[in-house]
Amino acid sequence: MLGWPGIIAIISVGISFIIMALDWVGPDVTFTILLSWLTAFDGKIITVSKASAGYGNTGLLTVIFLYLVAEGVTQTGGLELIMNYVLGRSRSVHWALVRSMFPVMFLSAFLNNTPCVTFMIPILLSWSRRCGVPPKKLLIPLSYAAVLGGTCTSIGTSTNLVIVGMQGDRYTKLKKYEEASFGMFDIAAYGVPYALWGAVFIILTQRFLLPGNSSRYAKDLLLALRVLHTSPVVRQKLRDCPGLRPHTGFSISFIWRDYGSKELLRSLDPDTVVEAGDILYVAGELDVVEYVAEENGLGLVTQEVERILEGDSSLAASRSDTEATAFHETGASPYKKLIQVTLCATSDLVGRTVREVVWQGRFGLVPVAIQRGNGREDGRLSDVVLAAEDVLILDTTPHYDESREDFKNNFHKLRYVKDGAAKEFIIGVKVKKISEVVGKTVSAAGLRGIPGLYVLSLDRADGTSVEASDYLYKIQPDDTIWIAAEVTAVGFLSKFPGLELVQQEQVDKTSTSILYRHLVQAAVSHKGALVGHTVRDLRFRTVYNAAVVAVHREGVRVPLKVQDIVLQGGDVLLLSCSTRWTEEHRHDKAFVLLQAVPDSSPPKRSRMVIGVLLVMGMVLTQIIGGLKNREYIHLWPAAVLTAALMLITGCMNADQARKSIMWDVYLTIAAAFGVSAALENTGVAAKVANAIISIGHRIGGTGPALIAIYIATAVMSELLTNNAAGAIMYPIAAIAGEKLKISPRDVSIAIMLGASAGFVNPFSYQCNLMVYAAGNYSVKEFAIVGAPFQIWLMIVAGFVLCYRDQWRTLWIVSWCATAVIILLPGLMSLLPRRVVAAVDGAIDRIADMVSYRGRVNGRSNSSRKALAYAWSSKANRVSAGSGSGSSSSENLPKIALELGTTQTSRG
Repeated sequence: MLGWPGIIAIISVGISFIIMALDWVGPDVTFTILLSWLTAFDGKIITVSKASAGYGNTGLLTVIFLYLVAEGVTQTGGLELIMNYVLGRSRSVHWALVRSMFPVMFLSAFLNNTPCVTFMIPILLSWSRRCGVPPKKLLIPLSYAAVLGGTCTSIGTSTNLVIVGMQGDRYTKLKKYEEASFGMFDIAAYGVPYALWGAVFIILTQRFLLPGNSSRYAKDLLLALRVLHTSPVVRQKLRDCPGLRPHTGFSISFIWRDYGSKELLRSLDPDTVVEAGDILYVAGELDVVEYVAEENGLGLVTQEVERILEGDSSLAASRSDTEATAFHETGASPYKKLIQVTLCATSDLVGRTVREVVWQGRFGLVPVAIQRGNGREDGRLSDVVLAAEDVLILDTTPHYDESREDFKNNFHKLRYVKDGAAKEFIIGVKVKKISEVVGKTVSAAGLRGIPGLYVLSLDRADGTSVEASDYLYKIQPDDTIWIAAEVTAVGFLSKFPGLELVQQEQVDKTSTSILYRHLVQAAVSHKGALVGHTVRDLRFRTVYNAAVVAVHREGVRVPLKVQDIVLQGGDVLLLSCSTRWTEEHRHDKAFVLLQAVPDSSPPKRSRMVIGVLLVMGMVLTQIIGGLKNREYIHLWPAAVLTAALMLITGCMNADQARKSIMWDVYLTIAAAFGVSAALENTGVAAKVANAIISIGHRIGGTGPALIAIYIATAVMSELLTNNAAGAIMYPIAAIAGEKLKISPRDVSIAIMLGASAGFVNPFSYQCNLMVYAAGNYSVKEFAIVGAPFQIWLMIVAGFVLCYRDQWRTLWIVSWCATAVIILLPGLMSLLPRRVVAAVDGAIDRIADMVSYRGRVNGRSNSSRKALAYAWSSKANRVSAGSGSGSSSSENLPKIALELGTTQTSRG
């Protein structure tokens, strides 16, 4: 029986679990307070000395200094260049996942997975736009790949290092030195098959489990897009417009053609020709439709513009003013501030058409989109009959006021969706002679569709200009690209390979080393000395030792040449300056607000080779030591020395090194060590271990006991952080392993695999949380992928742990199966086309059961796939005749690849 210390420990830990599971207080604070509470019973539960021992654990110290190493190599920009080269280009989700997941798994095996995900998120966002692949198809797999890669070596994740440290402490004290040692690749025999089968699951199920490029807001919207005269799709057949093919989040329902008869084309086929001025009514998701519009020269049409184009005399606007463009009013986004609302059942708008409502005069709103369904056939925006619980996307005007009673009586569930008038700066970037963007269109270069970034125009080296509406112009060396960018997107531009700021010469003339350079927003004081003068006249760089990179002026698009701008009060200057500049000028009366831009330090590319070599050297010390079964240098001092050399060689500065340490992780792990020691001291760990032992005895063999350890740790990892789950489970599992005579290494591996298995809850793992925010996922979208993935990996872990002595066979089977799945598109091309169509149709039916897609243009999904198949057939005939350079996979018809997308696979 447990005594009162054990009962108090169980109750205290249980309450803490509830607090953390409900996300009331962070695990770092919760565990620290819990540990302090457990020491308050005169050492009956745990003594102060034992409680504080975890703060000096070598595994934990290794974790902390590996953060510095990852920061150093990231600051050089080396990993970005390597990954951009490895990723290449692919328009198939299958190949995009293969090219992104496996390199990330490899990197994560040797670098902590959290920094890997941090630097990979912007790379994948840009790459996905260049390839036309929905980013949300790649970001969850990015997190999972980093986690899976971390299970392949003892340094791949902080959890592994924590368990290695705890095993070393436990068995060193017991004077079992052989059992205390844990080599760098001891987990690889089990972790590699585990990771490979995890990747196989994601690749196989991506079509019906991974979300498309949707937001957390309304889906299956009816939106209108006008074909601009400069659009590359003008006078093209639908079959010849890859960007207009149906895919997740985008499909054309019908076309309105305003040529005399004003006909509505509902029966579309691949031979339908798109004309300038056509209004395409599309079903989809706002993010996807925006991206397709920007890529293909289509202007977003609001209901008000739709009526003007009809010639509605009640709206005072000329036809010339309504030529929709991708960039108008703000010079960037085609709307000001979008909101999403749901129509109340008691609203007097129910039963009226959108045309009949005076939206601006009554609510200060302009309809942009309406969710489809509600038992009606799709029609033009103005003709849609409103029904209760309709979801609408509306643009706001200066007369909009959400607090008005009329608004509250008609709408509920208000959400702010997008701000099209966010603070923007005009940035000029020059194309280097050796750049991957040379010879590509702006779209192909990956500069369209990036959130918060809009290309305005291009200046050629001969002095002529090219408008952004020229979608066919190919970028040339020494071109200057003018971009309107929100401050969050400026950092992306500064790290984009092959581009440099127009103001780079001015930046380089400042006395600030690139090591201590970053961006700052500085608002000009209305009564300051800067007002009424140009940047050139003020000799700004000389006086302030800072270069003006761009200027933002509220409501006005300022001239593109920064040096000639006459400054006004309220202007916001974007400055490249020293990291100490903000403190030095905080009391300068010329400015009223100074704010540093996060993560805006430029990459130190001249130190790239040094950074990569230092990391490789650190890893090699561990590999060589493991191969010779001798520890030449422990990973902790190796990481410290590597970080020190990175500081000395200028890969990063001291402030960046300090900020890279995740102190919340340190506090969580250190306190969790003490809590686990308390559970062991009070006998709680032994009680739980006996339950695991009984499972092993009843079923027979040690495999079931290891599976029970894995499942218990995995479930705890979903509720807590992975490090805390591993630290708490270790003493329990160690006791069970000793009584069942299981190797300490096998016990530790079961915990390592289980502690990293936080896949369902986006808040259970730091990597999940980062992609959750970056991809704008919902918790439901994470769970739809994570729950079956978790079950799958439990099955995989069961095989791996039960057949751990036959690990060579596991490796061979795993690698062979992975190779087959990777090459599946090529293998499918060997089958008859009808068989391929039947297989794709079956997969789509499964996708229909998992994710609702509704009907498109009154047609069933099978009809839409027929249209997609016709496009695919044409694409494959073109591909087949393009020459001998085409691979077999390029000729594979991809019917409805993206829940109905037709794409050509490119390996």
